[in-house]
Formats: sequence, structure tokens, C-alpha cells
Amino acid sequence: MRKPLLALVTTAGLGLLSLTLSPAALAQRVIEVSPDLNSQNVPPSSAISGQFDAAGGSAIDPNSVRILVNGQDVTNRSTITRNFFSYRPDQPLPPGQNRVQIEFRNTAGQNLAVGWNFTVQQPQAALEINSITHNAANNPLGPGSNFLATVNGTPSSQVSILMVQDGRTIRELRAQEVAAGVYVATLNVQASDRINEGIIIGRLQRQNQTTYAAAPQSAIFTTTATGNVAPQLGGTGTGTGPVSVQPELQPIFTSHNDGETITGRGFTLSGQGQPNATLDINVVARVRVLGGVISAGNETLINQSVRTDANGNFTLRVPPPAILSSGTSYVVTATTRGTTDAPTQITLYQR
Repeated sequence: MRKPLLALVTTAGLGLLSLTLSPAALAQRVIEVSPDLNSQNVPPSSAISGQFDAAGGSAIDPNSVRILVNGQDVTNRSTITRNFFSYRPDQPLPPGQNRVQIEFRNTAGQNLAVGWNFTVQQPQAALEINSITHNAANNPLGPGSNFLATVNGTPSSQVSILMVQDGRTIRELRAQEVAAGVYVATLNVQASDRINEGIIIGRLQRQNQTTYAAAPQSAIFTTTATGNVAPQLGGTGTGTGPVSVQPELQPIFTSHNDGETITGRGFTLSGQGQPNATLDINVVARVRVLGGVISAGNETLINQSVRTDANGNFTLRVPPPAILSSGTSYVVTATTRGTTDAPTQITLYQR
């Protein structure tokens, strides 16, 4: 199917008129214009082009062609022949409505002109993956363990984890956004999940953009790094074989790493623990003033319990201290209630 025709109108002094389709008496037409007439969401890097159709009329004089984009003459930066014109912007087209005007003269001496509009899409923020980490880098995971991968990147995106297993197969894990720009994917490791070298790649997508990043260390799944084993007790059966007990997942923070800086007033803390568990969260600000030289004491900002969801995720907002000063440190701890595990602790610093 051919694109809409644009009418070219004879003018006495190059006054412009834009029409769609042309009467049979027209001496000239422009066809196959790009971007299309009244098209929407045009990429800002798009080229502008069209063809001259001399059917039923006179040929054009290519030396007379003048191309204007948003009122700017770009003729000297365009490619022009008897049958074709093209202009590729050296800078992105501005968002919103753009107008193209073509003025020329045919071999019969008639001055002709045409114009059309299209809309350029609003600029999109570049996608970024700031970091990708996982918990199978230093210690191999075995059956019953929970593999956890965390991606920090552009908020409100679609994120998945691609696990390249020993260079042979690719396994995809969907990630959930547990806080703005923090995405978590989990996998319960099975006995069949044996990986000597698992390359962990994060894929972040939004609209028509996609970006990738790989974790700095590979993951290892093994059949020997199993959970705790205890004898089976109770019941009427006579079996004495061991049963595997799924190890408890110690809380981790996915929104921040130990030693990171805080730039705003307060921050959002998120992480993951055992599914449907109660975590005791404590955040203490150690306030320092005069560039960190003098201590102004400690202030407890958070001392409360949170309930993890079915995937083990949790999120809460930490308010700023009464005295917000560069050099203040935040000691953040999380403990799973009802266990004897040592608390997970990180320290953050106010910039």
C-alpha cells in the first residue's frame, strides 16, 4: 500500500498550502514521504525524505528545491535529485509537532510548494543497570537453598535474570521491583540444579529500550552443599533415614550495600528474608556536626517489626534525623524474629 500523497499547489509567490491527495489536474505530486503525514511517536533521529512524482506533469528542477524543517533551511545539508529528496538531522528533532516544507519549481516554470506535519516522541530517560549481585558467588548453593539476585537500575522497568548455565543453556528468572529501582529474583535450588559456572546477567527493559549487565562473579550450584540434616523423629513409621531441613534465609538488604552514601532526606530501605516472616528492623543515626568532627549523639529513627510477603520481600521508609548533617552514619540491622541467627547489619553515610 502506498503512503498518502501530498498535493503540490502552484503558487504566485511561494505561499504554502498543504493538502492530502491531489486533483487530477495537478502538475506534480510528492509520494512516499517519511515520516508519514500526521504520524505520532516519531523517533527524534528519524530522517526526512520523499519522492517527486511527475506523472501527468512536468519534471522538477532539482536546483530550485528548498527544504525547510521547522522553518529552518536545511537545503545545503540535504540530498536532492529529480526524483528524490532526503535530509538526516545532525541533531535530534525536538519533541512535539514538527513541520516539513518543500518548495521548488518545475521545468514549466511553475513555483510549487508542499508541507506536512508529524509528532516526535517525548525524550526517554536512558536505561541503566547500576549493579547486579547474587548470593552464590562465594559459597556454592545446594538443594534447599534460596538463590537471590538483585538488580539496581532505572525504576519502573521490566527486569529478568538470565542464568547462562555452564555455557550450554539459559534460564530466565523474572524479577520483582521491591523498591524504586531495586529488583529481586529468587530461585529455590533443586537437586537437579547443578552449575559449575553460572553467568548471571540482568536484563532491563522499558518501552522500546533494553540494556544488559553481568554480575562480576559467577554462581555455583552443587549437590554437596545441602541444607541441615537431622534424624526423623516421631510418627509411627520405622524409617530412620535423614530428612533435609531447608535452611533459614538470613535477612539481606537489597536497596543499599554496606558503606553506601545517602544523598537525600531519609531513604527507603528494602530487602528480603524468609517468606511470611517477622523481621525486627532497627536504624540508629549517629549524628556528627562540623564536618563530622563533633558527635551530636545517637538518634533511633526506626525500631519496629515488619512482615515479609510471600516472596520474602519487605520495604519501609526511614525518616531523616532531627539534625541532618554530612558525616552522619546510619547503622541498620535486621533480625528474623524467633531465630538465633545473628542480625544482618550495614552502615550507611550521609553525604
